[in-house]
Amino acid sequence: MMALHKGLFRVQFRYFLLYFLFGINLVACSSVDPSTYEDQLPKFEFNKFLQGNLTGWGIFQGRDGEVQKRFRIDMTANWEGNVGSFVENFTFNDGTKQVRKWVLTRIDDHHYTGKANDSVGEGKGEVRGNSMHWYYTIKTKTESGTYDLDYDYWMHMVDDKTLINRATLSKYGFTLGDIAVTFHKQ
Repeated sequence: MMALHKGLFRVQFRYFLLYFLFGINLVACSSVDPSTYEDQLPKFEFNKFLQGNLTGWGIFQGRDGEVQKRFRIDMTANWEGNVGSFVENFTFNDGTKQVRKWVLTRIDDHHYTGKANDSVGEGKGEVRGNSMHWYYTIKTKTESGTYDLDYDYWMHMVDDKTLINRATLSKYGFTLGDIAVTFHKQ
């Protein structure tokens, strides 16, 4: 009878641990509401800042915080009415290059949608105050294959020429790493 109780306790403990870890992951994936930044200045006028030529420098950090890649982005952006076209030319520290082409649409004063040549479906963004919050999925090539990674992407306007970005990359709700990018408008 004692062995039955021990076995039952182990099963119940495993389920408790599984639910506990799943709950922590859900809380960790929750995000700040963009309206938190409503009154922050300078106001981020997305379609005005992202116009012309911009240069960005960034890093990718794995879950353990180690910087795994460094990169530069040379971007050209152009808006015609409510539609913006962006070309991002990435150069990574290992010499590899990548081009991402975006088409974004301004829905209203606060909402945008976007699609890139390597995105899965349509991304959605919301601008409030000095910040913008994006959600999108990108097909990402790695040494072990191609994966659809979810980006939880924040952009924060610092001044009229500087934008700081931070993204968390995840797959199935599990964080894989973070990207930090600083853009400077020329």
